[in-house]
Amino acid sequence: MRKSSPRWKALLAIALATSLLAAACGDDGGKSDTASTGTTGATAKTGATGTGATAATAATGTTKKATVAGCEKGYSDPADLSLTRAVARCSAGAPAPVPLATKTKIVIATNFKLEFNSPVAVANTLGEYAKENLEVEFVNLSYANSIPQLANGQVDVAVGGFETAMFNAGAQDIAIKVIAGNYFPPKASNYTVAQTGLWCRKDSFTTPDKPILKEIETKKWATAAGRGSSAVYYSAAEIQKRVPDFNIKKVDIQTVASTDIIAALKNKAIDCGILLDPLWTQVKDDPAFFQAATQTPGEPLGQMSFGKNLLVDKPEVGQAFLRAYIRTVNTYFAGNYHQDDKVMAEIQKWTGATAENQAVLKGLDSLTFDWEVRSGTTTRIQQLFIDLGVITTFTTPVVESKIVDRSVYEKVLGVK
Repeated sequence: MRKSSPRWKALLAIALATSLLAAACGDDGGKSDTASTGTTGATAKTGATGTGATAATAATGTTKKATVAGCEKGYSDPADLSLTRAVARCSAGAPAPVPLATKTKIVIATNFKLEFNSPVAVANTLGEYAKENLEVEFVNLSYANSIPQLANGQVDVAVGGFETAMFNAGAQDIAIKVIAGNYFPPKASNYTVAQTGLWCRKDSFTTPDKPILKEIETKKWATAAGRGSSAVYYSAAEIQKRVPDFNIKKVDIQTVASTDIIAALKNKAIDCGILLDPLWTQVKDDPAFFQAATQTPGEPLGQMSFGKNLLVDKPEVGQAFLRAYIRTVNTYFAGNYHQDDKVMAEIQKWTGATAENQAVLKGLDSLTFDWEVRSGTTTRIQQLFIDLGVITTFTTPVVESKIVDRSVYEKVLGVK
């Protein structure tokens, strides 16, 4: 067993500093552990954990601004990882459509039909793609399996997490790039609020009434993407805030479809599982379970990627797609959309949720959708995957410029 990577922990240490600084200034104060950790809790001095950046490095001092009408607040410095940063937003209806000269079809690949990726569907059903003279087709395809089809032009847009397949594509200089982020839970890292993240069975711990979080190293976890999942990254980062010597390398991590994880938990096939929105609502009030980790705060960990079709051959089509997506977020998902019956009806169509589950969702916090991509996210996740042995074809993280292309949303928003 290799020792925990000093570089991985150093990257996390840089990240935690801003989160702690923001908390000290009164941001999101109600954090508490749902499990006994053997430390002083969320305020423990870990020396090597976290998800943000130091105050000194939180922003580059960029003077770039969005100039498209209604989107003057639609851009932020990607290096700003502070908990108090303002999420990029435009006015409802902005950016305005710029219809393509001819009707164009694009293919969007996703194997999730959940709330977190519902804006791609709502943009279609509420006519935002049509305003750009776009026709869309959805195909059920995992992100990893969409990579070759992005490369050969069979798929135009792929929805997924920050996954191994993406990093391998970057290492091979394949023309596939992350062009936008998706969302983060508004109260991530606050353990008084149930939310998406890592949930565990209490009875798998030696003291079920007060689980010792350090024991989570010995448990069997499940995620939809296995060890090469951004969920492993955020779970490790969040647990290390409370258990500094937690070693993610010891964990047995299985690959289980997201919709099957709750059944696997209840059948005791696994001890812990990543429950996405809104699946976790099915266990949030069940005393047999507790939340061990949330997502990292303020950091979108899902993304949309373009292939050569939209990056090189038809960039105007890619911009039309992203303009419609951003406009959908600003028009329908910017506020407390859980109280908007029209939006919730569209989400229910997309997810196939029961009326009961939909009613539960309306009583919960709306997600914070964020099309921007934070600096350093790809480096931190790659370093963990290298340390875990998930990535074996290279030993140094692929530079961000080979993985992320922010120029698409910058052009859509007129960033100068």
